[in-house]
Amino acid sequence: MIFLSAPANKKVYVTWTVFLILIIVLSLFVPQSYNILPGATLAWVIIGVATAFTGSIVKSRRLGNYGFIATIAGVIVAVAVDFGLITLAFALIGFGLVIGLGLMLVGFTTRKTIVPLGAYMLIGAIIQYMSAPPVQFLVTLTWLMLGGAALASFGYLSDSPVAHFAGIGFIFGTLAVYILAGENYLMVGVVGISIVLGSLVASFTYMYHRLGRPPKVGEILTLAARALFTYGLRKPLDEYRVIAIAIQGDIGTELVIDELLSNLEERWRPIVLLGPTSPTEIILPSSAKLGWVSALSGVTEQSYTMLSPNNPSDVNIFIGDAVKETPSDQTPIIIGDFLDNIIPFMKEETFFRYYSDLASRIKVLNQTAVFIVKSDIHPEVTINIVKRFADVIIENREREERRQRVVREVRVSNKIDNFSTEWEKIPMTAGIHSRRRQE
Repeated sequence: MIFLSAPANKKVYVTWTVFLILIIVLSLFVPQSYNILPGATLAWVIIGVATAFTGSIVKSRRLGNYGFIATIAGVIVAVAVDFGLITLAFALIGFGLVIGLGLMLVGFTTRKTIVPLGAYMLIGAIIQYMSAPPVQFLVTLTWLMLGGAALASFGYLSDSPVAHFAGIGFIFGTLAVYILAGENYLMVGVVGISIVLGSLVASFTYMYHRLGRPPKVGEILTLAARALFTYGLRKPLDEYRVIAIAIQGDIGTELVIDELLSNLEERWRPIVLLGPTSPTEIILPSSAKLGWVSALSGVTEQSYTMLSPNNPSDVNIFIGDAVKETPSDQTPIIIGDFLDNIIPFMKEETFFRYYSDLASRIKVLNQTAVFIVKSDIHPEVTINIVKRFADVIIENREREERRQRVVREVRVSNKIDNFSTEWEKIPMTAGIHSRRRQE
């Protein structure tokens, strides 16, 4: 039940962890499985099943179908080898080429984090095809190191320091095992597990130091603890009233909203009010209530409510109705970038009255709101009004350093937890500059 209610990214981590552990267990303790699925076809079939599950979790039909086809192809290859129709070496090379190219194509059309997995598999198949029998142990070593490289690349592209550093550690750990102990697969497995556990401990310690509190599992596995909406928070989101996220530069607002929605807890019901960000640019949970504050006309979509930026009172009515519809066992969380669309239609004094009333109502009713605003497209006095009524201000900006290198910096002013920071550099991630879309 906990797994079913978990966010998609956590489900993916759990799924792949379970299937990878299954590969290790079958390899070490159930060697009879190789009588049915010879050689590496056992691993290919399990990876195909994991890919199909991943497609189902992230709602990508293309990825799910590819995983299903890969699973069937692996079984067919294993049967063909069992009946002597093809040799195992030829089957594995061909299968590696097909799977590698397939994963790269799927990655380019769905999620770029998948592309390195296919690339490394393709490289491994080519190396195995060109290798001679006397150096077969080096091919096995290459496959293991490519697996570590794939994990490191996936961790880098998906903002997971644990996966990134665990992959790097596995590369050097595997190389050290081969140098010192030869082809000792049990030792490779022990070293791999030790590296992963060590990475988890190091990540926990790092996050604890950064947050000032014990991190959650999702914060250990990803950079969620340093994401735009949690970077300056020491307590659960619903213990704050008004949070203002000010963005400068090319940091995508839709990615900030997606990041926030993907990390909400089950007990929180999001009330999303979009402005410049359109409903097609975000991944919305099924429980969310969606409104779009836009002057766009002729839209008859029924899955969300169109609200005019010329009449801000409609926004207040929408929020009030959405809060009333929230089940008693859930807490409403108001999220949106609609202020960017409302501000141009108001004079400064009018916006001050409107926003001060809205923020005050949220505080009096003990609700939580996260307002995202592009601070470099509005007058400074308007942005100061947004900051004035916020309990937590998280400012984000991009700055160009030497050699035209762009860095992202965050500055926090947290009145609730009584702390503030200077501008601090944080990792530039693929999720900030390239849109991660899921089918």
